[in-house]
Amino acid sequence: MSWIVIGRKGGTFPLDTGDERRGAPAGAGPYTLAMSAARPHHPTVSVVMPVLNEAAYLPTALERLAAQTYPADAVEIVIVDGGSTDGTLDIAARAAAADSRIRVLGGPGVNCPAGMNLGIAATRGRYVAKVDGHGYPEREFLERAVARLEADTTLGCVGGRIVPLGDGEVQEANRIARFSVLGVGRGVYTLDAREQLVDTVQCGVYRREALDAVGGFDPALQFGEDEELNYRVRQAGFGILFDPRIEFRYWIRPTVHSLFRQYRNYGLARVRVVRKHPAFFSPKHAAPAAAVGALGIATAGLLVGPRAVRGISTLAIGGYLAAIGLGAAWLAIRHRFGRPDLIAASLAALHLGYGIGTLRGLWQWLRERP
Repeated sequence: MSWIVIGRKGGTFPLDTGDERRGAPAGAGPYTLAMSAARPHHPTVSVVMPVLNEAAYLPTALERLAAQTYPADAVEIVIVDGGSTDGTLDIAARAAAADSRIRVLGGPGVNCPAGMNLGIAATRGRYVAKVDGHGYPEREFLERAVARLEADTTLGCVGGRIVPLGDGEVQEANRIARFSVLGVGRGVYTLDAREQLVDTVQCGVYRREALDAVGGFDPALQFGEDEELNYRVRQAGFGILFDPRIEFRYWIRPTVHSLFRQYRNYGLARVRVVRKHPAFFSPKHAAPAAAVGALGIATAGLLVGPRAVRGISTLAIGGYLAAIGLGAAWLAIRHRFGRPDLIAASLAALHLGYGIGTLRGLWQWLRERP
C-alpha cells in the first residue's frame, strides 16, 4: 500500500507501509525491530496526530508522547500534516529523524478526519489514539486507556478529561466560559468526575476493530468529526467510556473572535451530522440557534417596529444581556477571576457563534434540497 510521505522541504514521495495483518513495514530497519520486540501483554498503540500550523505546540506534544508510561516499544506515532506553513513540518521531520517510531504523512488540503483515516490505514496497532497537536496527553494517558480497553472488549473507545490551558486574561475567560454549563450546556466538557459510559469523548483511544466496523472518520466533516464517529461506534454496539483519571491538556483559543469562529464551525458541523444521522438530534442542539433567531427578531423589532413591539424587543434583548451578566458574575466569583466582563464576552461568543453556525447550516440544507 502506498501513502504520501512529506519530506523536510514539502516534497512528496511514495512509501510502502506495513500492517500488523500483513507483516512488518518494508525496509523499516530499527522501526521493525522495535515494533516486533513489543511484549505480548502490551499491544501496539498507533498514535495518529493530525496537525495544521501547530509549530508552537507540536514540540510539547511530542515530548509528552515520549514520556508516556506505556512501553515505548509498543507505540508507533504518525503525524499527518494538512499543509502547514509555520514550521510544523520541519519540527515533525526532525522528530521522525530522531525517533524511528515516528512517521510523517499527509499533504496540502488533508483535513483532520481525512488525516486520521490516512494514519489509521498506515498503522498496525490494536488500538488507535487520536492525539490533537494543539495539546498533549498526560503521562499515563495511553496506559490507562489501554488497560480499560483490554479489560472490557465491549468498549470501542476510551477517553477522559479535557484540561484547558491558557495564558492571559482572555484565554482564562474563554476557558471558564467554555467549560461551564452556562457556556456549552451538559456535554463532554462538563461531565461529572466519575467513570461512566457516555455519548462521546474528545481525543479518545479506539479499538481498531470498532474503527474498522464503522469505516473510520467521515472526511466530509472537518469539524465535529469526533461526535459523528462516536455516534456510529455506539450504533455498531460498542461502548464509549469516560475515565476522569485519563487527562488530555488542550490550549484554549486565544481571543474571543477565534472562540466565536470555532463554535460557528461547530454549529455548522452539527447540522451536517444531524442531516446524516437524524436520530442524533437533541433539542439542546437547537437552543443557540433559537436564541440567535429570537435576538435577531428582537433587534429588528427594536429598530423598525411599533412602540409595543419595541418594548417587547427591549425586554428580550435586555433579558439575554442580564442573564449573560449574572452568569458571568457567578462564574467570576466561583473561579476567583476578576474580569466578569471578559467571561460575558466569551459566553456570548459561544452562544452566538454556535447559533449562527447552526442557522447557516440550516440555510445551506434548504438551498441544497431539490
